[in-house]
This record gives sequence, structure tokens and C-alpha cells, in this order.
Amino acid sequence: MLSIDLNLLRLLLVLAEERSVTKAAERLFISQSAFSHALNRLREQLGDPLFVRTSQGMEATPRAQELIPVVRRSLGQLERGLQGGGQFEPATSARTFYIGAVDYFEFLALPRLVSRFKTLAPNVRLSVDILAEKIQDTGVESGQLDVFVGIEGLQHVPHAFNKRTWLTDRFVAITARSRTDLPARLSLRQFLAEPQVHLPAVISGADLIERWLSAQHQSRTLATIVQSYAVGGRVVASSGYLMCVPLRIAQELVEMLPLRIVELPAGAPELTLTILSHSLYDHQADIRWLMDEISRCHLSESQA
Repeated sequence: MLSIDLNLLRLLLVLAEERSVTKAAERLFISQSAFSHALNRLREQLGDPLFVRTSQGMEATPRAQELIPVVRRSLGQLERGLQGGGQFEPATSARTFYIGAVDYFEFLALPRLVSRFKTLAPNVRLSVDILAEKIQDTGVESGQLDVFVGIEGLQHVPHAFNKRTWLTDRFVAITARSRTDLPARLSLRQFLAEPQVHLPAVISGADLIERWLSAQHQSRTLATIVQSYAVGGRVVASSGYLMCVPLRIAQELVEMLPLRIVELPAGAPELTLTILSHSLYDHQADIRWLMDEISRCHLSESQA
């Protein structure tokens, strides 16, 4: 049986996220040479190069790709076990939190959360995966993800999971500022006549706007599909298409790009986001602290 220092295994996780020995060493507060030496020890013990330098940075080998989720899950469970029911000390902790989330969370809440962590928990790290929907159940249950921030009504919540409402927002449309031909509020006919940019709400394709239109036996023309609000905003600014986004997202985008907000037809749906945790872990002090901090990133209601 191999005897491996747990600190060596942590190198796998950090290097997989940073894809750079220099950045990984900085994050662990050690020199680059010390990091390289430790990585070479791990390579020798496991009989695999683990990471290979490519044009895209340090790329994990198939062996490392197999190990990374196992190590992440095991270290997370070990941290929780050692902490037990005691207090979590954010000011001194070097914990890494793994959050699965939709793009709304990353775009709006993550900058605020990182800013709070810089003051309250300077050594705590955040890793956010916006593609984690496919593993939200198994990921949170196994400890691979600490929490998942999702959309109410679009994602199944198993019985053993707990759900905390984070915030509610309403949908509007954004378009290029030059589209002065569009009224401040669109009729349903005007809305359906406009080509649109679409960001899928969840990987399954379920979408609140599509459900709203389907209930009225209507459909819209999707000209372009994007993977983030930031890219969608840029496409809209250059094309003049419409894009349905939550109001708080729209307010951020119009500050960044030449866009304007247009109200949707009456009856357009609202968006409710929830924090999903597992009953195995959410009594732990560190998980409770994380969920409280996410909740405190709630934006002021005056913006909505």
C-alpha cells in the first residue's frame, strides 16, 4: 500500500485549477522549486508524469484526471471529519470551497463573495464550476461540491437535500442602445418578431422563458446561443438582437456595454435561485458559514 503525504495530493488539485506551476506555488505560499520538487516526488510514487506542459498550460494526464475527483472528495471529507462539530475560523482557515453554480451566481455574486473573503477569510479559496449541473446530486452528496446554487423549478432536488432560497429576480430584455425603434415595453407580438440571443438556463435545456411561451403555444426565433451573460451582452450590442436576462444581470451589462433595457410583455416569469446542500454535511460549521456568506451577497431589492 502506498504511503503518500496528503500535502502532496493537494498539489494535484491546485495545479489542475491553476494549470501553472508558478501560480500553484504562489497559491500554496511555497517557492516554485519546492512545488516542482514535491510534484516530482508524487510522480515517482505514482509512476506517472501526472501533468504535462502544453500550449494551454499544465495538462493533467489520464491518470491524474482519474485521481483528481477522488482526492478532492477524500480531502473534503477529511477536513469535515477533523473539524467535527467545532467552530469554523474563517480568519485562519486555508479551506477550499467547491461551489457548483449557474452563470447568474458567477457573474453577479462571485465578485462580491471574493471581496468579502479577502477581508474575512484571506486564506480560504473558492473554486466555482458553472458546468456542475450534471453532477449536482452526486457531487454534493459525495463532498466533491460543497453547495450548488441552482434555479428553482428547473432542477430536481432529491429528498436528502436541503434548499435555501437565495434571491428572486425578474426577466427583462436587453438590446443595443441604438435600437431606438423598440418601445420601452414590448408587446408579445413585438417580442416574438425579434431574433434573440439565448443563454440556456441549465444544461438539460429547460428554460423559464420557453415554458412561459410554450404555455401560450408560442415560440421565438433564437439566432445565437451563448454560454455566458458577458458574451451574450457583447453579441447583443453588436447585432441589435434581443436577449432575455434577469434584471440584475441587465443592470450590470448596461453599465459595461452600449445596451438598453426593454421590458418584456406582461406575464413574463420570475427567476428564483436556491442554495442546495446535503443533509450529510450542512450541519458542519464551515458549510453553514459558506451558505451564510452566499446569502449575504444578496443584492439590494432596490435594484430589482
